[in-house]
Amino acid sequence: MSRYLPAIVVLGIVSVGLSGCMTTRVATIYDCDTVVNDPNSTKVVTSYFWGLRQPADIKPPCDSRSNHLNSVTVNTNFGYFLLSLVTVGVVTKQRVTWCCAPYTPAVDTIGLGPATRPESKLSLSARP
Repeated sequence: MSRYLPAIVVLGIVSVGLSGCMTTRVATIYDCDTVVNDPNSTKVVTSYFWGLRQPADIKPPCDSRSNHLNSVTVNTNFGYFLLSLVTVGVVTKQRVTWCCAPYTPAVDTIGLGPATRPESKLSLSARP
């Protein structure tokens, strides 16, 4: 057993180290209106008691004209993983980064709008 102990310790450290950095990304379109590494588009959220107490909803400050996201990334680093391990899942932190969709105004063709016709009024007159 003592012969395999160093290999087991190294394997345990490597597995804990590699599993500590997890990233999940959901992207609809790879077009972003948000500056990379902008602190206004990143927030650290904390959930407690194995997710029984959820963090508050995030309201990203996107342009109100488009008002939707193109991608969201959830990241857990080694420190957050270690905190979750030490507290046995009571405290779990994650970093959430989002990307606002750029505003793209609607494009209309010039001169092909709806045809305007002069109104023709139908009138009847009866003369004796």
